[in-house]
Amino acid sequence: MTTPSSHSPPAQTTLVIGGSNGTSTLCAILGDKSKPINANHTLRVATRSSHKYLDGGSPRVWRCNEKKHLSDVVSADFLPTRILTHVGAPDSVFVYGNDDDNNNNVEGNGNNNDSNSELSPLEQAISGISSPDNGGIADILILACPVSAHLSLLRRIARAFYNLDAKGLLGSSNRPPILIGSLYGAGGFDWMSRIAFFRERPSNFTRWKRPLGLFGLKAFPYLCKSLQAGEVTLHGRYPQLQVAVTPSNAHTRNHARVLLDRVLQNSTTGKSLEFLGLSSKEELGGDGT
Repeated sequence: MTTPSSHSPPAQTTLVIGGSNGTSTLCAILGDKSKPINANHTLRVATRSSHKYLDGGSPRVWRCNEKKHLSDVVSADFLPTRILTHVGAPDSVFVYGNDDDNNNNVEGNGNNNDSNSELSPLEQAISGISSPDNGGIADILILACPVSAHLSLLRRIARAFYNLDAKGLLGSSNRPPILIGSLYGAGGFDWMSRIAFFRERPSNFTRWKRPLGLFGLKAFPYLCKSLQAGEVTLHGRYPQLQVAVTPSNAHTRNHARVLLDRVLQNSTTGKSLEFLGLSSKEELGGDGT
């Protein structure tokens, strides 16, 4: 991995899973290497939509036309707007199969061993092993997909994590937690995560060699639409960015803030994350701690 200069942001590797309009938007915004904020930020995409995110075998370049309204609270076509254009591409794209919840060897079957068998595309995307970029292990996994796809994808992710953990490819216990989450954490995302990791847990599993964390945004942050490959329109950004994390402690919240601020580019938009849960602000239903 390239050592960042003193004036560059810290290194971060983000893995976006899914082929939604949100994925396309993040490809254009975070993959725009002309923006200094994207320096040292490796962006990976794992998807089944190879035709959409690959162009001649290379990551497809995406153009996002973002409509900048006078206000994020009230936006309408009759109000003055300006267009901000983002052009970027992910650093690497991994195409996984169509086995969904089938327990076969394509995505791991929960019966992990110490063999050096070839990693699946999703395991490569998470670990950075055999990846064409130099981002190393992913710091954060983001599901950008319909809620109906959450459980099947979480089971894929769980199988991959158990297999990588058994092979010692997730890093050591003194490293920050790898965050797994969704840009829209509705529909019982936390419970689906529990179900997925419980059902895929190997019988010989005892504990994680590296900690994991979970997060979910209350509302999808983008109003976006793609009508053709390589082109996406961002009609606006959601005015509030509220997120819940677990474990709900100061360390995990601070780590999530750093990673998600980078993904959502809050330093340029002027937005900030608000944490939900029992210890959140009193106006958000918490105890204020």
